[in-house]
Amino acid sequence: MNLYSILVLLTSLIIALLAIYASKFKATLLGKYFLLLLTSLFIFSFSYAFMIDTPRLFYKMFWLRIAYLGLTTIAPLFLLFILTFTGKMKYLTPGLKGLLVFLPLFSIAIQYSNEFHQLYYTDISVKDLGTFSILVLERGILYWPLIIYTTIFNIIAIVLLIDVIIKKNGVYRTQAVLILLSALPPWLLNTLYQLRLTPEGMDLCPFGFMFTALFISFALFYNNLLGFIPIALEHVFTSIKDGVILLDAKKRLVNFNPAANTFFTTLSNELIGVKYNELFKDQENLCSTIEQGTTDVCTFCMKNEHRARHIQAKVIPILDKRDISIGQAIMLYDITEETIFKEKLIASNETKDKLFSIVAHDLRGPMGSMMSLLTFINEQYDSMDQTKIKEMMKMLDSQTQSTYRLIENLLYWSRSQLNQIVQVPDNINIKFLLSDVVESLSPSLKAKNLTVTLNLDVEAEILADIDMTRIIFRNLIGNSIKYCNTGGVITVSAHKKGNHVEIVVEDNGIGMNENTLESLFEFTKEKSVKGTNREEGSRLGLMLCKEFVEKQGGSIFAESEYGKWSRFTVIMQAVD
Repeated sequence: MNLYSILVLLTSLIIALLAIYASKFKATLLGKYFLLLLTSLFIFSFSYAFMIDTPRLFYKMFWLRIAYLGLTTIAPLFLLFILTFTGKMKYLTPGLKGLLVFLPLFSIAIQYSNEFHQLYYTDISVKDLGTFSILVLERGILYWPLIIYTTIFNIIAIVLLIDVIIKKNGVYRTQAVLILLSALPPWLLNTLYQLRLTPEGMDLCPFGFMFTALFISFALFYNNLLGFIPIALEHVFTSIKDGVILLDAKKRLVNFNPAANTFFTTLSNELIGVKYNELFKDQENLCSTIEQGTTDVCTFCMKNEHRARHIQAKVIPILDKRDISIGQAIMLYDITEETIFKEKLIASNETKDKLFSIVAHDLRGPMGSMMSLLTFINEQYDSMDQTKIKEMMKMLDSQTQSTYRLIENLLYWSRSQLNQIVQVPDNINIKFLLSDVVESLSPSLKAKNLTVTLNLDVEAEILADIDMTRIIFRNLIGNSIKYCNTGGVITVSAHKKGNHVEIVVEDNGIGMNENTLESLFEFTKEKSVKGTNREEGSRLGLMLCKEFVEKQGGSIFAESEYGKWSRFTVIMQAVD
């Protein structure tokens, strides 16, 4: 063999040795692509050594075809390697995968069938250089797709590496620099070869690929990083968003990342070596889980001056190659938002169930009564005197108004729960609004012969949403009507006191006991007390009052003496 072919053969053998060593890392994706890349480099270099050693055209073409199995796949495999190294595998779309497979196969197929169409090489000859000979290839139109896709893939890979060099630091940046340097020699030599600027037209790329293999191998093997993702261990540990605390076999603190410090603010390097039960003495669940030494999950709550933080901790045993425990990793996850969402979901489901109960019982009952009453009137109308008909129509009117108010409250409450009510604050003259509400309730007042006394400050104005405020006082006054005895008195007063207006609705009805007062503004399993004329209730109106008052920055409370009186006080912001 001539000196040049021997040098190329030695280059291929060096690459082969590197490939053999890299094969033990093939279980990882990065290791697999690196092994395939070295294999392609070896095939090309090894075949090229024999191609320049033989003087006959037939054998040169044979080794050229073998060399193309490696040459056409080097750029695609290098791009796959760089995508994995830089963590950009998300860019490996189905379309790109197809190109990475199709383009090499296309180039190989066209090159192998060139004798039938001469579109890859228009002419092939042998040039004698004395001690060895080379092929002189005149390129055809189908030769250039190989050059184009190889150049594009290399440019993409280099851009990704430069991005890493700019944004990262430490070992990862050093690796990227070495890999970038490994790509430059073959690219430069190939450019000179394509421009026919190399000595005697020789292809020196095999020597460039030796630099590629050596530089990449040094970048990865020196730091022993092919066994996992190519980022320095410390960089991984500190960049994890979840908290990680490491304990040794005796359950003493070994290390922790910055995220763990946000969970346990007392952690510091001075505490390294301290046992877990001293570190987490206030968290019994966590200590118990660590003590058990199994892969368990526990949750606990930590409170600080700002808010409560719900944390989930998973304890993972750390084992050596002999499956002997050498420590524990405590993974900490912030589940505050999930916990709050879950609590709201539970409350929402409970509210939904209670709402369905109202619809199914409190609404169905009155509607059924009205239907029965209408059916009775329809069937007995001819035999009934006018007094009886009038009495039943009053009952029907009262029931209809009560049901209408319930439906109206249900609609407003459901819209409020879905945040569909838009609050539009405005200056409201409280005297005009309350007078209007009392007037709208006059049929119900007349039905029970109730007297309403208005003690309203004509100058009292509040800053509130008029529709929400109307709902509040229609429910409060309607509630007094329901629980007043026939001939009773309802007093409505409103007075400005400093920067707020105090509105009071008081009646001399049946009053409330202490249990009713405590749960007045909440859904409860207990049914609402029926009115003095057996009116049905759901407490939904009072819940709506509280919600609408508080949404407008006000407050509401109730007082009562059982069997004598009830008083509701609403405090709202006054207009300056």
